[in-house]
Amino acid sequence: MTIILARLDLEEIYCDVDDFYQIWQRYVEFLPQLPYEGKAKQYKSKLSISEVMTIVIAFHGSGFRTFKDFYTLQVLPHWRRAFPNLMPVLSKQQLRLKLIYDYA
Repeated sequence: MTIILARLDLEEIYCDVDDFYQIWQRYVEFLPQLPYEGKAKQYKSKLSISEVMTIVIAFHGSGFRTFKDFYTLQVLPHWRRAFPNLMPVLSKQQLRLKLIYDYA
């Protein structure tokens, strides 16, 4: 798996994702929003959307079969400097919630 992970350049992935997200945010501001009368949910995360998407993209290119193994064996022990706000346990469900609530 180290051969596949060696080809993943976290900084390049993060920069591409962050550039895309900045453009996407400006585009979405001008789209009409569906009316919502309920209370807005606040999902607090220390990771930015760009960081979350970088981890997800790296997982899909890593060769790991499960996200749990990827996160506990690769991200937590080796990528702490790249992502200083990592949570000790992070599931794909938590990542989905982060992405959904940030777009809502």
